[in-house]
Amino acid sequence: MQRRRASPDERVLQVAGQLFLRYGFEKTTMDDIAREAGVAKATLYRYWPSKEALFESLLYREIREVNRAFLARIEADPQGGTIGRIIYHAFAATYDRPFLRALMTTESRTLGAYLRRHSPDLSHWQFRLDRQLVEALQQVGVLRDDIEPGLLTYLLSVVSLGLASAAEFIAPEYTPPVEALTEGIAEMVERAFAPPGGGDSARGKEVLRQFLGVIDESLAELERATRRKRLEGGAV
Repeated sequence: MQRRRASPDERVLQVAGQLFLRYGFEKTTMDDIAREAGVAKATLYRYWPSKEALFESLLYREIREVNRAFLARIEADPQGGTIGRIIYHAFAATYDRPFLRALMTTESRTLGAYLRRHSPDLSHWQFRLDRQLVEALQQVGVLRDDIEPGLLTYLLSVVSLGLASAAEFIAPEYTPPVEALTEGIAEMVERAFAPPGGGDSARGKEVLRQFLGVIDESLAELERATRRKRLEGGAV
């Protein structure tokens, strides 16, 4: 069976991700990407008017891929719908993607700067969806319901964002192995935010299936809105 050849768009995104990992976002140029992908620079700019626009397309693709991997992990784990395992599989699926792993560690400044300068809509979108998930998990007894949903969403965000910012302040030699780090964070969240008994994994899984479907639809709409802003000369 022959492997399907990557489309030109996919090829460009693959190459861009590889170059961002190899040289860093700031040092990689659109010329580098066009040359390595084997496309004319004019063609590249026709689809992505800036390096930031290309970065955003790559980020959206990575979010979709990590969500698929995350759901597969959840489904395969009998306790996958409990909050500790949700957190474990979310981090593990993210760290399995080299590009996202870099954004959580060595390139964390790139992601933060990008979101602040070019895509505040993405950070608002993420927090609103995270809050919806928190509320749904509280309703089915997977998360404690004695903490206000907005506060709980913020605290869980601090865990993930704190992990990303730690790479800027803690020397690499002091960073634990990924597996130990992921297990440790999951256990910490479980102890802090799980209800007595740990919650109903089956109900948690059902919430996640529905939620990830909502993410796919919402992400597609966010991408369309971003393209419209570009065409209208918006700052993206």
